[in-house]
Amino acid sequence: MVPRKVDYSLYLVTDPYLVPNGTTLEEQVQKAIDGGVTLVQLREKDAETCDFIARAKAIQAITKKAGVPLLINDRVDVALAIDADGIHIGQEDIDVATARKLLGSDKIIGMSVSYVSEAAKAVEDGVDYVGIGAIYDTATKKPKKPPIGINGVRKVLSYLSSVPRYVATVAIGSLNLKTARNVVHLSAVPGRRLDGIAVVSAITAAKDPTAVSRELLGLVRDTPYWMSVVPNRDVSSVLAEVPVVISKVRLETPFVHNIINRVATNFAANVNLAIGSSPAMSENTPEFDDFAGIPNSALLINMGFGTDDWVETYLAAAGAYAKKLRPVVLDPVAAGASELRKGAVKSLLNWCHFDIIKGNEGEIFSIAGEASQMRGVDSTSNSQLQKKANVIEALASKEKTIVILTGKEDLISDGMTTFVLRNGHGYLADITASGCVLGSIVGAMVAVSLHDRFLAAVAGVLLYTIAAERAAVAPGVRGPGTFIGALIDELYILSKATADGDVSWLESARLERYVEEA
Repeated sequence: MVPRKVDYSLYLVTDPYLVPNGTTLEEQVQKAIDGGVTLVQLREKDAETCDFIARAKAIQAITKKAGVPLLINDRVDVALAIDADGIHIGQEDIDVATARKLLGSDKIIGMSVSYVSEAAKAVEDGVDYVGIGAIYDTATKKPKKPPIGINGVRKVLSYLSSVPRYVATVAIGSLNLKTARNVVHLSAVPGRRLDGIAVVSAITAAKDPTAVSRELLGLVRDTPYWMSVVPNRDVSSVLAEVPVVISKVRLETPFVHNIINRVATNFAANVNLAIGSSPAMSENTPEFDDFAGIPNSALLINMGFGTDDWVETYLAAAGAYAKKLRPVVLDPVAAGASELRKGAVKSLLNWCHFDIIKGNEGEIFSIAGEASQMRGVDSTSNSQLQKKANVIEALASKEKTIVILTGKEDLISDGMTTFVLRNGHGYLADITASGCVLGSIVGAMVAVSLHDRFLAAVAGVLLYTIAAERAAVAPGVRGPGTFIGALIDELYILSKATADGDVSWLESARLERYVEEA
């Protein structure tokens, strides 16, 4: 319906109540446009008509000069009064047909939608774009519906991918430097992705809206590292690179921030030190931003403990690391054991991107929506190899992540390539927190191998499981108790030997690429 091309990449929705002291809304809009805002919507919920028109004219003088379209929220009369580029309407506002008749065919009309049914009606009525949300809870507008999250966006985009007429899309609802990248790229479905994001407080309330806008635009337009998958990985080439990653951990001492259950804290800290990384165990939200800013940092979220505010803690930590473009590992401990934990994982996946998700069969199957059996933190499921491979490939592809499924045989997949690793020892199942510790090791590996997370996962699992085999037969090891100390020793020995150029221990690696039988 709109003859000209509209760039929806960074869509500013104003709120006069959020403007910082010492400046004006007009100044904030100008600075935002200087930073790359591509579309502006003027929202004045409480203004009298004459005041709304006056402000609209002032904002229009700025947007016209910059060649940026100006839309008016709800009010067709104001849009007509200043000859705005269009309007944005909600589900309970003026109907699209009437708005189109009043405004004309050359004006932009957008509508807020939350569900596929609303999107279908908006498309039928002839809107030019839909604003999908609210993605998350927002303080700038009291939503009448619950937040839809990333999965809600996927549903709407999936529908729109089947519609003959192209209808543009933006997401809205608490989008900022911590959430924008994940929403834009994780919500993408085959054939469709968001055209942009609509932002309110992150820009309007910013002390430096130019800088914030510039950074947000980059998050929308730039492809994140985790969207790239290396096709056709073969065992020999990956195995050849494993020593490089392990050596970098010892040489560069990556910082691994562990939010981990109390049982695993001491064990995980000692293992980190043994392989050359620097551990921190912290659940203190005020220091998350500082930790995320440390060079070569990574975050492990281990769901082994549960408190009243545990999900909020995880979200705050993941958001801090996302803002700094640093990797996050999720260990969804006992994910399928209770409705509480199932809900927690659902919330995390709706908010966050995880570079690596590591869990046992019950945990991974639960996340993937497959039937699983859990007894507390232990998985009692025992699926066939083909089933496990299919599940983790689908989950890795959907979440743009690397999935590690641990068990008698470990599987690692990036959605295109799946490896089966057959090292390890039975003692690992007889000690507390063995899986938790693996998550921390993988965190150290991905901290130094951010652009090859599959390699990082393979390196971490091989180092850990081969060290376990060696520890089990070390002198003085009589059972699980003495095995723990020997395991830490072997991790130290193998890591140091690798950094010194001795990789002979990798000759015992037993891994293969999974190929589905015809």
